[in-house]
Amino acid sequence: MPYLAPLLVNQVAAVAQSETYTQVSSLAASVPENITVPNDQTGLNKAGFVVFGASIYSDYYAKVFNTQEGTDRVTNGTFAEYVTNGAFASDTGWTKGAGWTIAAGVATATGAISTALSQTAAITLLAGYTYTITYTVSAYTAGTITPSIGGTAGVARSSAATFTETIVAGTTQILAFTGAGFTGSIDNVSVTAWVLGTGWTTDGTTAIATGAISTAISQTANPLFPLVVGQAYLVTYTITRSAGTITPSLGGTAGTAVSTSSTVQEVIVAGSTQAISFATSGFTGTLDNVIIQATARVPSGDVTTGYAARQNPLGLAIPKDGLYVSVAMPVAGIITASFYQRQN
Repeated sequence: MPYLAPLLVNQVAAVAQSETYTQVSSLAASVPENITVPNDQTGLNKAGFVVFGASIYSDYYAKVFNTQEGTDRVTNGTFAEYVTNGAFASDTGWTKGAGWTIAAGVATATGAISTALSQTAAITLLAGYTYTITYTVSAYTAGTITPSIGGTAGVARSSAATFTETIVAGTTQILAFTGAGFTGSIDNVSVTAWVLGTGWTTDGTTAIATGAISTAISQTANPLFPLVVGQAYLVTYTITRSAGTITPSLGGTAGTAVSTSSTVQEVIVAGSTQAISFATSGFTGTLDNVIIQATARVPSGDVTTGYAARQNPLGLAIPKDGLYVSVAMPVAGIITASFYQRQN
């Protein structure tokens, strides 16, 4: 987790000493800190709202969230391979229909067969989610071969070449190649959760950009945990770079172009789409370890109206299931978070 560890919560001796719990934290620039919401003085209920003081800095983000909202929005940000033994280095990992054999680094169909070569995906497939499959057909002599992901068929191929296409997964966990009078071989099968622009490839551990490219690698946000427009997210990723720049974007909102090899963390407020993308300009290098987590939103309005002497400017209501408050600032600074008991 990229968050800083929560500091100790101290009870403040003041007029409302049984109701106020203040935390003072020094924040790193643009790196959210998770703060556990304390219980009130009864020990039974979470605090009802929190107000912030930002020292001399007024530009900051804050959000109350529960554990689920902290879920990574990226599917397969480590570029792990969905296919087991996609290079056919051994006769393992695949279920072979009649007429299929695996030897000499390829899977071969003989006799103009109409059976399937299949396996269960190594990583869970999400129904309705787009995946990119790349594979090579060689020694082709007859018929067609059609890939499928989760039960959804792709394009039938009838020539020797390397093919890349996107397929929206069905409801199963099966990766398959089905012949129709097919005679030929397949090799170098790879499936990723990313849509690869020209010049992008994956090797099962990283995404690789070759040839000073200016195309994007992208995906739609995890459908189980979609992006929320106006929500701030912490985007973390690692690049190695020998040329050009790479720029993340969320929901259509671009972040900062990066031109050095580094592990990057940046807060981006999502736009109105579900697109997660890394655009490039003359980029040669690699991308790995992509993590996108809900962190904070810009507070708007004052939810503490009606709390009389305990009212402070700019506060956030804490729902009963709110477990954490996250605060992030674009520059380093000190911020205070004062929690108050829930009012019935």
